[in-house]
Amino acid sequence: MHKRLTILAMLFVFSVLALVPTVSAQSEVQFVSFMTTFGGSELEGLRHSLDEFTQQTGIQVIIESNRQLVPILRTRLAGGSPPDVALIPQPGTLAEFARAGYLIPLVNADGTAGLIDASVVTDNYSSAIASLGIVDGATYGVLAKANSKSTMWYSPASFASLGVEVPTTWDELLAIQQAYVDAGLVPWSIGGSDNWTLTDWFENIYVRENGPEKYLQLFATHEVSWTDQSVIDALATFRQIVDPAETHLAGGVEGTLSTDFITAANMVFRPDPAAQMYYEGGFMGGIISSNFPDLVPVQDFNAFLFPAIDDQHGAPVVGGGDLLAAFTNRPEVTQLIQWMAGTEGNTLWASAPTGAVVSPNKNVDLSVYSPLAAIDAGQVASASAFVFDGSDLTPSAVSDAFGTGLQDFIANPDDVQNIIQGIEDAAVASY
Repeated sequence: MHKRLTILAMLFVFSVLALVPTVSAQSEVQFVSFMTTFGGSELEGLRHSLDEFTQQTGIQVIIESNRQLVPILRTRLAGGSPPDVALIPQPGTLAEFARAGYLIPLVNADGTAGLIDASVVTDNYSSAIASLGIVDGATYGVLAKANSKSTMWYSPASFASLGVEVPTTWDELLAIQQAYVDAGLVPWSIGGSDNWTLTDWFENIYVRENGPEKYLQLFATHEVSWTDQSVIDALATFRQIVDPAETHLAGGVEGTLSTDFITAANMVFRPDPAAQMYYEGGFMGGIISSNFPDLVPVQDFNAFLFPAIDDQHGAPVVGGGDLLAAFTNRPEVTQLIQWMAGTEGNTLWASAPTGAVVSPNKNVDLSVYSPLAAIDAGQVASASAFVFDGSDLTPSAVSDAFGTGLQDFIANPDDVQNIIQGIEDAAVASY
């Protein structure tokens, strides 16, 4: 009995001794804390890339996921306990944190390396995408994921029967619209009961007519008034689509304002289409495919970039995304930023079995995407300019007035002055 106890005691001692190197090794493991809004499948896709980063570097990435990221970040920053890195969903918030001195420059204003060398950015991103992370000349963030909201969906068979090609200019789009009307067909289905679909229309028109700088002055800073002539002109352009509603829109005014955005898309791609074209973001490809599993993407339904209106401004992409930024300066943080900005990290994220994203990295080969995701990815990576969704850049009261005002515009396009004044009143009280 005593002999057995002695053996057990010896085994216990050996077990403890065996653990000592492991504990020592763990104490040397490097960690990077990472804050994001992602959860569920989105988080799985991110982990697919970060797990490989850990495998290659030994650096553990501790992810904190919270949908209320921005207010939590502000609290953490005020308390002096920021994460090492975070995915920030708004360029305005990135600029706020940078100017407050919370962020570490990735690339300094003079072009010298901050956390990373400038070539990491220039080799992997177009100038349009890279510019989103620049604040007062220095690069504080890189766009880690993105999506396009400048996507027009159509039936290739419908275009073929009409004898038209994919348009690249507004005039060409209007010519297709008229050709459908002449053929006794309704050109558009718009889900106007979800008024953000109308704001997306306006945003794409406005940035094409006025350029990204003035776009931001309207939505982000209110340096341009909602009663400005540029707003009136953009509404006049939008009117070319929605008026007369009886011939241009499925269901006319009443149908447009009572139809949600998914039903509106279904009306174009069902066997007996009520309309021929539908505008909304790249995310609609998955919804259309799910609702009509017999349709073959690209062959039976496809998309093209919202056409240019003014050659001076081309066809900027309106969309959304998340900017990767750093709050601490350590070698392991630099390694993570380089990974997430580079081709391998982005390719793994874009090709994840679950939760794959559209990468703005121009070196991610489009072949890693599904045919539908490749449309979105191609628009983002090759964008001549990229601006964030205008409604997301405005205070909530302005966003609400904007959406409601455009619903009023569909119902009565002659009432422009009252509509824009209502939005301007909300803006004056909010900025």
